[in-house]
Amino acid sequence: MNIIDWLVVAASCGLVFAVGLLFARRASGKGAAGYFAGDRDLPWWAIGLSNTATYSSGTGAFVMLVLVFGLSGNWLWWASWIVWMPLVAIVWARLWRRMQIVTTAELISLRYGGQPALVARKIYAVVCSFGFAVLIIAYITGFFAKTLAPLCPLATWQVLLIFGGITVVYTMFGGLLGVVYADVVQFGIMITGSTVFLVLAVSQQGGWQHILQHVQTIRPAGLVQTPPSPSIDLLTLVALFVQGWFFAGSPTAGEGMTAQRFMAARSERHAIGGQLFNSILALSFRTLPLIGLGVVAMSLFWTTDLEKHLGAAPAGSVVLADPAFAWGELIKASHLPHGFIGLLVAAEVAAFMGSLSSLINWGGSFVVNDLLPARLAEKDGKIWVSRLTSLALFLFAATVTILFVDNMVSWFLFINSAMVIFLLPLSWLRFFWWRFNVWGELSAVLLGLPLSILIWFGLDFQSKPMWQGLGLLFGLSLVVLITVTLLTPPETPATLRRFYARCRPPGFWKPVRGFCPLPPAMEPSTGVMVVDSLLGMAASLGLVLATNAIFVGDWWRLGLALTTTLVTALWLLYRMLCQGGIHQPATKPSVEVAP
Repeated sequence: MNIIDWLVVAASCGLVFAVGLLFARRASGKGAAGYFAGDRDLPWWAIGLSNTATYSSGTGAFVMLVLVFGLSGNWLWWASWIVWMPLVAIVWARLWRRMQIVTTAELISLRYGGQPALVARKIYAVVCSFGFAVLIIAYITGFFAKTLAPLCPLATWQVLLIFGGITVVYTMFGGLLGVVYADVVQFGIMITGSTVFLVLAVSQQGGWQHILQHVQTIRPAGLVQTPPSPSIDLLTLVALFVQGWFFAGSPTAGEGMTAQRFMAARSERHAIGGQLFNSILALSFRTLPLIGLGVVAMSLFWTTDLEKHLGAAPAGSVVLADPAFAWGELIKASHLPHGFIGLLVAAEVAAFMGSLSSLINWGGSFVVNDLLPARLAEKDGKIWVSRLTSLALFLFAATVTILFVDNMVSWFLFINSAMVIFLLPLSWLRFFWWRFNVWGELSAVLLGLPLSILIWFGLDFQSKPMWQGLGLLFGLSLVVLITVTLLTPPETPATLRRFYARCRPPGFWKPVRGFCPLPPAMEPSTGVMVVDSLLGMAASLGLVLATNAIFVGDWWRLGLALTTTLVTALWLLYRMLCQGGIHQPATKPSVEVAP
């Protein structure tokens, strides 16, 4: 990189910084709800774009995934995402919006009662802000530093100081609104830069057919579109698919920054529409140029892990010491003009800053809304505590990044699956089963993260087939949570009625539902939501099958998959718009609770 490239990066960062700061006054004018919940005024398109940008913490991660596992490697996240993304849109988005809360921790004091609920809320807030948020920030920062290393070998602390510092400032002052609209700009930069890069890289490597033929010659298994494959066995695929049904409870998915945007939506309609839009963008649109770059990387590079499993690198292939270097090395191999290299680095910076800003705001929201002492509850003081909390959270995460983050493939799998799996049953038990209580909640929150770290890293399940670690954690969670719940008293009838009247969840609420009659035709039935969810999953499945098929020229699969997606998506939209699937309730439910 030269001075022209750095000027392009600086201009990009300046644009994002300005957009974030535009919302500083609005974010500070209405207390915590304005700062962390965007004054509940996010439109559906901003929710969809922002959530997608948040998930795209680094374009280099997708390039690495395809290089290491081949095209089928995308199923390491697709297998769960084709389930949870439509499921969250149909079922959970409306529930988060209608509860009128600021953080997911606040749900605990609504769902459960008494002093144990207050304690559980604070513990959950600590685990999310100083556990999950910090670990995810550490992971994306470590990956970002390795991605840039071939182009500008900055130390991790320098990455944190330069790009993290810019992000922290606009996040501190702009609140959630600043974060979301900066995300929209960053997503545009990321997708534009990656698409142009793919076009140039393909042309420089002899065209797409030449690239495919070369990969077919040196590594034919890399072009297998769906598992089971040499790198992903059937049991791992099944474990990930099952996990997806519960991913609504994941702090990295349906219950993290995604839920924060639902709570900030203008209405339930905007929350649902935003998640459906997010599904299209996240599952396919954002990945198209990145998967293509991964295939180009397969034609050029080999890794030390591939040497262990597939043998020595073919003639002409460059062996990478770390697969996380693939994106940067691909830029170097493409001999791009200066200025455009800066644009590509700006795209990677945009992806990193989008995720980092969301994580800082999300983690800080727990400290201010759920942990802040009452004496600091005044509006003006709360805003400054919010800003200082964002700064402190970033500094703590920076320390973890520098000291602990390494082996990016293992961290990728841990962050996206193993880290959260013990908490996943909460998404169903809290909302669908009246008997679940605060002691089951506490069991999940207290044991989840320590057990995940112990099993994945301590007992080295990271080196075993993936399904073993995931299956062990998920099975333990179900046994522990249900056993603890059945051995302890249920919540009081008054607490359950209060929650049901506010949230109106589907599922096993018969002992409570009779005391909280709902207006007729206000809610889609459980059967309607089941059918809608299955249609959404079918549309998502077709979308991801088409995404891989287009890269290998499998036109029959592409046509069938796109037809499936189009038919099921239109059927779903018809049902939701014309048969009551999306309604527009009053801001607060007008439901009387029987004593």
